[in-house]
Amino acid sequence: MGNYRVYLPGKSSQSMLTLNIWQFMIIAIGAFFAGGVNALAGGGTLITFPLLTAVGLPAVAANVTNTVALCPGYFGATLAQWKDIQTQKRRLWFYVPAAIVGGIAGGLLLLNTGEKLFSDLVPYPA
Repeated sequence: MGNYRVYLPGKSSQSMLTLNIWQFMIIAIGAFFAGGVNALAGGGTLITFPLLTAVGLPAVAANVTNTVALCPGYFGATLAQWKDIQTQKRRLWFYVPAAIVGGIAGGLLLLNTGEKLFSDLVPYPA
């Protein structure tokens, strides 16, 4: 069991993070528990984000990783609630465009905020 190199997005091709098998296992166990927390009440990011930053992933990359990891759950919840969503079509015409604009603006802001500033703004150690 050796070390594994992980490419850091948004960095040069030479920028890699080296993780050992124990770090991978800690992240996997944390992801399992975070999935359970998300299924029950939400808030699993409060488990995974600190774990990712603790193993050395930069705060912005950890945030993007968390966001992408949550997408399958959002799609699953949408499918599970599809009948209820169908009764809310008028509201969707208002909320969906706002969500798209907000998501794009937030993503651009995140990617254009420096790592130092983002780490300073995060409410727990990053």
